[in-house]
Amino acid sequence: MSEPRQVGLEDLKRILVDRVGLPAEDIPDDLTTTFDELGLDSLAFMEIALAVEQEYGLQVDEEDAESILTLGEALDYVNGRLAEEASA
Repeated sequence: MSEPRQVGLEDLKRILVDRVGLPAEDIPDDLTTTFDELGLDSLAFMEIALAVEQEYGLQVDEEDAESILTLGEALDYVNGRLAEEASA
């Protein structure tokens, strides 16, 4: 069984900057920051989900995506899915 890959806040920030176009200085280190507070709409969030799918090989269910509201929840979701994949 392989060690699961971990995604950190810096990885998420890179996606937000590269794929959504948010200025890096506008992304706080506070994991309770919501995507709404960052000014992201559902289209931007779908772009984030697509980036996660492409970079980490995970399928993000639309229902799951709708329940992710904060940066921390996004990291928990991706890391949880990566752990599942590693143990499969």
